[in-house]
Amino acid sequence: MKESPEQSEEVTWREKLRAWWHGDDYVMQHTIKDYAEPAQAEGEAVEEAPKEVPSIDSWSPRRRQVVQKLFGEGFNQPGGEELMKPLVAPLGLNPNMSITELGSGMGGMTRLMARENLWIDAYEPDPELAAASIDLAKSQGVKQRTNIKVGSLDDLNFKRKSVDVFLSKDGLMSVQDKRLLLAKLRAAMKPNGQLMFTDFLLTGSTESRVYEVWWDREPVKPHLLTPEGLQAELESLNFVICYMEDVTHELKSAVIESFANYAEEVKLKGKAVDENEREWAICEGEHWAIRVSAMDANIIRLYRVFCRVVD
Repeated sequence: MKESPEQSEEVTWREKLRAWWHGDDYVMQHTIKDYAEPAQAEGEAVEEAPKEVPSIDSWSPRRRQVVQKLFGEGFNQPGGEELMKPLVAPLGLNPNMSITELGSGMGGMTRLMARENLWIDAYEPDPELAAASIDLAKSQGVKQRTNIKVGSLDDLNFKRKSVDVFLSKDGLMSVQDKRLLLAKLRAAMKPNGQLMFTDFLLTGSTESRVYEVWWDREPVKPHLLTPEGLQAELESLNFVICYMEDVTHELKSAVIESFANYAEEVKLKGKAVDENEREWAICEGEHWAIRVSAMDANIIRLYRVFCRVVD
C-alpha cells in the first residue's frame, strides 16, 4: 500500500539508507521516488566523536576518500570512465587539437584524454578537487599533458578562435549566466570547433516540494535552463546542434550500481569498515538519493549535448 504523505515524512532519507545498508533492498528500490526530507538530528549517543563530521558542503580529504571507494579510484561522481567515453568518443580527438575541459572535478576525464597523448586545459572551481586532480595526474604519469587551473566558471576568459574542443561532464550546473559562458565559448572556438557537455536541465515546476528540497540540499546552488531555453541560446549563438539527448537513465543506473556494489563489499567486510566511513557513505547516499528523487519526479533531467561551429 502506498504511504500517505504523513507516513513518508516520518522516515528520513538517512533512515531509509540505513535500512537499505543493513539489507532491506526494497527500501532503496521502492522509496527513491518519495519526497526527500531534510535529515533529522540523530539522537543516538556515540562512544567517540567522529574525526570529521560527514558533510557535502566541501570536498574534505575524508569525503574524497569515501567517494573514490563508492565511484572508483580518481572519481568523485558515479559512472567513472563508462559515462565519460560517450563524451570523448565522437570528437575525433588528436594531439594537434586544443582541448579545454570545464568543471573537471577530480580529473577523471582529463586523465582519460591525457593517456591518449592529448593535451588538456582543465578548469575546476573547487580548489580541493583541483588539488586532488593534480596529485592523481602526477601519480598516473600524465601531469605533463594536463594544465589544471582553479577558478570560477563564471569568470573564465579565452583568446578568440583558440580552442578546438570544449568538454564538460555535469560541471555547468552552478554557472549563473549560461548565455554569457556559451557566448565566451563560441567566440573562443576555432572554425569547425566542437562543444560536448552534459548538464542538468529544468524539466518540471520550481514550485514543487521535490524541487524545493533538491535545490535546498545542493551544496552549490544550481542555475538551470530548460531544454527549450538551452536550445534557443545555442541557436542564437550560431551553434549547430548535432544532438540533445536525455541520458538521465545512464546516471541513475550508475548511482544505484555504485551504492549497491559498495554495500555488498561492506557486508562482506563486516566490522572491518569503521563507523565513520559508514556515516560518510550514508551522507553521500542521501545526497544522491535526493538528486535521483528530483530526476524521477521529472523536475530535473540530465542531457548530453553535442554542437559544432561551422564558420
